[in-house]
Amino acid sequence: MKVMNPTSTCYYPSMRIAHLSDLHLFPEGALWTSGMFNRRLLGAFNLVLVRNGVHSIDVARAAVREVVEQKVDHTVITGDLTNLALESEFRLASEVLAPLGGYERLTIVPGNHDYYAPVAVHAGAFERWFGPTLWGKDGKSGEWPVVKDQGDIVLVAVRTAMIPPVTRAWGLVGKDQLLKIRRVIDEARGQGKDTLVFMHHNLHHRGFVQEKLGRLVDKSEAAEMLADAGATLVLHGHDHREHEMVLTGERGEGAGTLVVGCGSTTTGLSGRGRPGRFNIYTIEDGNVGIERWRYLASQKRFLPLAE
Repeated sequence: MKVMNPTSTCYYPSMRIAHLSDLHLFPEGALWTSGMFNRRLLGAFNLVLVRNGVHSIDVARAAVREVVEQKVDHTVITGDLTNLALESEFRLASEVLAPLGGYERLTIVPGNHDYYAPVAVHAGAFERWFGPTLWGKDGKSGEWPVVKDQGDIVLVAVRTAMIPPVTRAWGLVGKDQLLKIRRVIDEARGQGKDTLVFMHHNLHHRGFVQEKLGRLVDKSEAAEMLADAGATLVLHGHDHREHEMVLTGERGEGAGTLVVGCGSTTTGLSGRGRPGRFNIYTIEDGNVGIERWRYLASQKRFLPLAE
């Protein structure tokens, strides 16, 4: 695996994939809706006291416009479209993301906030709104991981969202998914194909408090499997700051699996937090090029970050 600088390396792109994450869209007046009790009530206090003004619908729309203009082959979104898993939030997210297309061009995995309330999980709220990007209109819903064969590249969508204890944002891949993901990667490698695996929860260590409150429970097992299997690229969300690392396995000197988190796409309009961001990856024959895009408030648009 080799990371290439797309501004200085000339090659024919096999596939360009946009990566957005952690939108946390919240419509005006949603706090006064029904269903604001138990876990959602705690989340509402956090939304008002900590996250108020941090995430912007306007920035989300600007990101979608830019991705559409870039004519990427596929867009993946690594979760947390919502804050409290309210119907009004899912409706807003669906409307904002509609220009990105459907099953053939867009794949979305849930984040812990999309599974925030047990009532929403049991009702299948996320799956009802965004399941068509995973299984298609006629597909059998509920099966994880979701695999989309794009020719030379295989996309593997993983669910890590779960119903955690109150005040926790834990995630879990689970033994069944781990085994299936391994089989998919092995099969793809045997056919000379690259694999892009994406999930919500991160694989790196974020500090004592964050690990206690919001860790991926089987992080070590997942990271070891992905490295040993030889995934080309792993994308994640959850951590609102961008992050990049390489996992090494037992596949020989120089081999590695690139892991990237683009950070939150919608932060920074009010001056709180870092500017919103998304990435575009170009993947060809085991090589990964990364274009990093940032929101420029003065121009109300996203621009590529100079290398």
